[in-house]
Amino acid sequence: MGWKSSTTGVFPGVQSVDRKCVPKLDLQDSTIVVIGCGPVGLCAIVAAAVLKPKHLFAVDSVQSRLDQAARLGAEPLNFMESRDDMIERVKSVTDGRGADIVVEVVGLSPALRTAFDLVRSFGAISSIGVHNAEIPWSGSDAYNKNVRLQMGRCPVRSIFSEAMEVLKQEQDSLSFLFDNILPLSDAVRGYELFNESKVQKVVFQV
Repeated sequence: MGWKSSTTGVFPGVQSVDRKCVPKLDLQDSTIVVIGCGPVGLCAIVAAAVLKPKHLFAVDSVQSRLDQAARLGAEPLNFMESRDDMIERVKSVTDGRGADIVVEVVGLSPALRTAFDLVRSFGAISSIGVHNAEIPWSGSDAYNKNVRLQMGRCPVRSIFSEAMEVLKQEQDSLSFLFDNILPLSDAVRGYELFNESKVQKVVFQV
């Protein structure tokens, strides 16, 4: 069950750090930031860690999620403590440039704006959060920063082989995805636990 339930997060996680975002970038000399450490965000951290970037950061406000991100190899940054300090920390390890790739996995305009503020000029934002509001920057802002923006549904078939390799390689790292297994009759309670940030992910057993 665990192996199969992991796939729901791994596919978009692998998509989010697609090498084609910044094709000429030396990934092992790069700085990657993941904003949002829910199940998919944590899968994005796992996928990013496989690439062995020079710096990998995780941004959230829920301490248990940040703790899990740290266990996966990312440096945790709590944006609720100080947004300015968070941005300064990323700039401090990049000679003031900002992150090469920012993965946004929240689906809210403030998170997408944070991604824009963290990414360097000529960097890339990979947004896999589902957005309904307007993009929180102007066309001239993006033009002046030369930023690349990737959004959209996960193209499962085109990344299937790569994602499955990550899944097989990182099964132990992904065990947190299925540590809460409930019968379908407890679905309401499962959603309540997730809404209260008391669990990472709930798997319903039929």
